[in-house]
Amino acid sequence: MFNQTDRTQRRQARTAARAVDAVASISAASRGARAGQLMRFGAVGVLGTIVNVTILHLLHNELGWGFTGSSAIATELAIVHNYMWNELWTFHVRRLNVGRLVRYNMSSLLAFCVTVGVATVVKELTDPRLAQLVGILSGAGLNYIVNVRWTWGPAAALNEDSE
Repeated sequence: MFNQTDRTQRRQARTAARAVDAVASISAASRGARAGQLMRFGAVGVLGTIVNVTILHLLHNELGWGFTGSSAIATELAIVHNYMWNELWTFHVRRLNVGRLVRYNMSSLLAFCVTVGVATVVKELTDPRLAQLVGILSGAGLNYIVNVRWTWGPAAALNEDSE
C-alpha cells in the first residue's frame, strides 16, 4: 500500500510539474507578445501625439482659436487616427469596424477628459504645447488598459505569428 501511494504521489508531482512548466512557457510567450503589442500601441500613441500637438498648434497658435476647444478637436482627431492604426496594425484585425470605433471613442472619453483637463490646468504654468503633452501622458496608460480589455477584447488576443 505504501508503494502504491508513493508512486501515485510521484506521478501527481510530475504531472503538476509539467503543468507548471507549460503555464510558465505560455506566460513567457504571452508576455513577449503582449510587450510587442504594447510597443505597437505606444508607437501609434506617439504618432497620435504628433497629430494632436500639430493640430493644436495650427488651431490655437496659428488660427487663434481658444485653447480648450482646440485641445478637444486635436484630441478627437488623434483618437480617430489612433483607432485606425490600432485596428489595422496593433491588434492585427485589419478591417475597420464602426462598432469598435464607437467603443474605442467611448473608452477614450475618460482619457480625453484627463488629457484636456490636465492640459488646461498645466497650460497656466507653461507653453500650451508642453501642457498638451503632459495631458496626453496622463491619459495614456488608462487608455491602453481599457481599450485592450473592452474595445478589442477577444480581438486583442495575442498572436505572435501575425507580425
